[in-house]
Amino acid sequence: MAGNRDYLSLHDFHGDSLNYIVFINCGGSVVIKNNYQPYGILISNCSYFKFTGSGFDSIYYGIKILETKPKINGLNIGNKSSNYEIDHLEICNTGFAGIMAKTDPVCDLSTNYGNFTQCKTSIHDNYIHEIGGEGFYIGHSYYTGFKTTCTGHPDTLYPHAIKGLRIFNNHLKNCHWDGIQVGCATEDCEIHNNTVINYGLDLKNAQNAGIQISAGTTGKCYNNYIANGSGNGINVFGLGNNLIFNNIILNPGRNNLSDPNMKVNGIFCDDRATMPGSSFNFISNTIINPKTDGIRIYSTLSNNNNFFNNIIINPGSLGSYPTNNQSYIYTKSGVNATISNNYFDIDMKNIMFIDSLNNNFKLSEFSPARDAGKDITAFGTNYDFDNYPRPYTKTFDIGAYEYIPENTITEHTGNNEEIKVFPNSNKGVYSFSINNRKIQGNYKIRIINHLGYSLYETEIKIKENQTIDIPNTFKSGIYFIILQSKNNSIKKKLIIH
Repeated sequence: MAGNRDYLSLHDFHGDSLNYIVFINCGGSVVIKNNYQPYGILISNCSYFKFTGSGFDSIYYGIKILETKPKINGLNIGNKSSNYEIDHLEICNTGFAGIMAKTDPVCDLSTNYGNFTQCKTSIHDNYIHEIGGEGFYIGHSYYTGFKTTCTGHPDTLYPHAIKGLRIFNNHLKNCHWDGIQVGCATEDCEIHNNTVINYGLDLKNAQNAGIQISAGTTGKCYNNYIANGSGNGINVFGLGNNLIFNNIILNPGRNNLSDPNMKVNGIFCDDRATMPGSSFNFISNTIINPKTDGIRIYSTLSNNNNFFNNIIINPGSLGSYPTNNQSYIYTKSGVNATISNNYFDIDMKNIMFIDSLNNNFKLSEFSPARDAGKDITAFGTNYDFDNYPRPYTKTFDIGAYEYIPENTITEHTGNNEEIKVFPNSNKGVYSFSINNRKIQGNYKIRIINHLGYSLYETEIKIKENQTIDIPNTFKSGIYFIILQSKNNSIKKKLIIH
């Protein structure tokens, strides 16, 4: 129920994969605030649940944690909690992390690597601000081993893995340490469409990145907007086979004047737990005004690293290396890398963004980055920062945005007149009919669930008044059908009972 509370504690709630337990605000906002408890909200030993502030239509963040005491998290999720969704929360004025989601390793090994795995975790559509530590602290920081004492003797414990992690559509502002930190996400991790602004306010070295992909983490980091922090825009300390693309990184380290010699980069990558022979791929990022280098990589254990189609403007280290290109992308001796089709410039005017003074880094019609990119089809990065398909023409553009003429772009949700979905029991499929002359031509069709996981994808040429069949393999729940072409994006909600 709506109202004010000092704190909230949930223990030992367990649903199942078909029946998530839902904790939701009713009748208005639920407000949590205290300066004496060791948490704002605690969720302990719970699984298959959804904790959501979406219960009141006119309030986007219906559950609010407005204060915790020093060194205390806003929302703490642990003690073997797994398979959950956290959304539509506002968390601010915390003594430490906004959201901490992990279970620490213990001496009896019950929560450690191999004995417990945190699965299917989705954290999305939250507003996190004025945070004393990390905005999000997800997974343990010591993938390669946490040194401690067990039964009076030195020991090394290995934290649990996370498999199936989604962090998206979150807005983080004024975090004193990292904005988003993810560790030990060893499989199926995606961090995307987040906004991280004014991070690293404490100027704490090694704790001041916009997004930190900590040791043990693989997967994708894409379509994030990261601006005006004291540290690196993105730190990549992962396992390898990390794909970093379509991110916009603005002014990393430019406001950090505490140590003029401290290097701050748009993206920094090194070997913390790199699998030998794996690769790091940096594709179609736009990096503006980094204090030191655009992208800096020290990883010599990896192989076949790729730097394609990135825009890097005005790195602060220009003139300090034997060649200027090292300021844009710096590779340590021994790094195996292919660097191609990037756009480097000291002067923002030359790239011809639409309106860089107002942080609009879309390409204008005459930008030299248009049709100058490398074919990146093999990486699966076939959409841009705004989720429009790449390439618009036959050739890829450089940077986070693909140029699309404004008068050709339409984006809307399908309504009952345009798209109708119905079960076809005779064929064992779901069918949807399209009744709009504007929805014709080559389209990609995707079906995602409410957590953002893609469940089905195909490409098809749509004709007028066409009926399309898709497999009837989905459980009860809420899904979205997304149709995308070069100049059209349509979304239709599908509810299966």
